Amino acid sequence: MGALKLFGMINFAERAGTGVSGIYAAWEKEGWKAPILEEQFNPDRTVLSLVLSKTSDKKRAIKTSNDAKTSKSDSRKQAIIEYLTANKIGKTSEISENIGVSPGRVRVYLQEMVTDGVVAEEGANRNRTYRLKE
Repeated sequence: MGALKLFGMINFAERAGTGVSGIYAAWEKEGWKAPILEEQFNPDRTVLSLVLSKTSDKKRAIKTSNDAKTSKSDSRKQAIIEYLTANKIGKTSEISENIGVSPGRVRVYLQEMVTDGVVAEEGANRNRTYRLKE
């Protein structure tokens, strides 16, 4: 009786090969170097080496990119706060022109700031203005 069959009978192992693709997928997802599968003879064995080092700085680059976006967003929101501090009230178009960001992007930042309770909006559509919450 083979060892795999013996271990399978006591629910300690499954069929040969099941799970290996999952290991490869997990390693790839984490950005680690691909596992090394070796077949050795005398004695016969298969060795799966799991290397715990990153393949590249891909994940770190993604995280840095996200951090840069957050930093850029924060600095633009700070510029909006400075504008509203100096002018007390402002329209999207005025803020956009002053800080050099498109009106659409300014609207996104303003809505986030309204949700965060930093800015209050008054009026509707074209007459909508924004001011800092007190």
